Amino acid sequence: MVGPVGRPVVLVISGPPGSGKSATARLVAQRFDRAVCLDSDWFWTTIVTGFVPPWRPEADPQNRAMLRAVAESSAALATSGYAVVVDGVVGPSFLGIFTESLMRHGVELHYVVLRPDLATTLARVTARAGCEQRGGHLAAAFADEDPAADMWVQFSDLDQLERNVIDNSRLDASATAALVWSRYLDGTVRS
Repeated sequence: MVGPVGRPVVLVISGPPGSGKSATARLVAQRFDRAVCLDSDWFWTTIVTGFVPPWRPEADPQNRAMLRAVAESSAALATSGYAVVVDGVVGPSFLGIFTESLMRHGVELHYVVLRPDLATTLARVTARAGCEQRGGHLAAAFADEDPAADMWVQFSDLDQLERNVIDNSRLDASATAALVWSRYLDGTVRS
């Protein structure tokens, strides 16, 4: 699947926990003729020993390793003919991992940050309980308010990447997906 400029495409849908990434990513992926929705959280579940909660500062090497794996997997799928929609917390400090990997493979990168207001984000996070269906597997629902608030702050001022932000505080997943799709098509979220 090729993007608007004729190359294989990866569309990263990012934002803090509770921003609506998972529901939106699946709906956006369904708009392509041939697509994969890659749940980046799954990569962290593969750590058997030595896991560090990803929001802690000492998790940086682990997070970089996992995101390199996500980026390389995305590139492999994209160059095999799939549009890849990545669902994950990919902050601006980690975007370079995707840029480097995808450029090396000739893959076009698009980056969207869903950023509802803080109150909406925290309400969504704290409403979660138990497990949720995530890309064909069950995963524990992330419902920890303090790390969610910290991650929201990390996405609160993106400087030049503010053009990639969608405030979906008052949008449902379907309306958010439609807006992401239109921004993808018009190229305003191309990195």
